[in-house]
Amino acid sequence: MAVSGAALAIWGVHGVIGAATFAAVATGLQLLAAQLMARTGKPAALDHLTVYVIGVFLRLLGVVLFGVAVALDRAIFAPWPSALGYLGTILPLLYLETKLGR
Repeated sequence: MAVSGAALAIWGVHGVIGAATFAAVATGLQLLAAQLMARTGKPAALDHLTVYVIGVFLRLLGVVLFGVAVALDRAIFAPWPSALGYLGTILPLLYLETKLGR
């Protein structure tokens, strides 16, 4: 929500669409990654790298989706607001995942 507000203040209504869309994509991918990692039954530790691979793959999928969306419709998914929406959501969620996982 804060990311979309920042996009609105900086880029106007057109920036909000990309920022909100990729904030939702980041949230969805984070929730999916957490669910899939929990289903493995393994703790996130260096001994169990498969747990990390699941999360990394899904977050990389978000970056690919970002590139595809910007390439297909740059007017709706402007690069800067869309990147702000994705990174501004995924980075705090990754920090919280790390903090709560200890």
